[in-house]
Amino acid sequence: MDPLHVGALWLHAASMVLVLGYFAVVGLIVVPTLRRSLDGPSLAGTLASIEGRAMPFLVASVIVFTATGAYLLTIDERYVGIGDFSSTWSTLFLVKHVVVVLMIGLGLVLDARIVRLGKTPEPTDGALRTVSLAMDAMTVLGLIVLLLTAAAQYA
Repeated sequence: MDPLHVGALWLHAASMVLVLGYFAVVGLIVVPTLRRSLDGPSLAGTLASIEGRAMPFLVASVIVFTATGAYLLTIDERYVGIGDFSSTWSTLFLVKHVVVVLMIGLGLVLDARIVRLGKTPEPTDGALRTVSLAMDAMTVLGLIVLLLTAAAQYA
């Protein structure tokens, strides 16, 4: 057992759990609950506060899973370089990384949208619904990443 490998796997999984868990909990539990009890401006301000508090953790997690993911990829004997599609494993990992990049992009757009909503005096219900749908999309994309990771273990 290589302690560095185990530590990298643990940090990689923990950072992904933090990111995916945040979007799942906020999107599936927090936002629907707050929508029933707060008006638009209060909801937008609360979401902006939640996002502001979560942002350092999310950024740190993205940095950790990027660094540990790069390390884990390069030490894997199945990895032979970018652009190699000679195995199911390499194809699954490429698709997984494309989904991760989409998630990061959507997360950046979502964060900007939430910050903007928090500064809007009267956010529309449509804008709040868009944020909720983007949170749901992040949850689905995260589940796809986990599925691709699991499938690659058997490829």
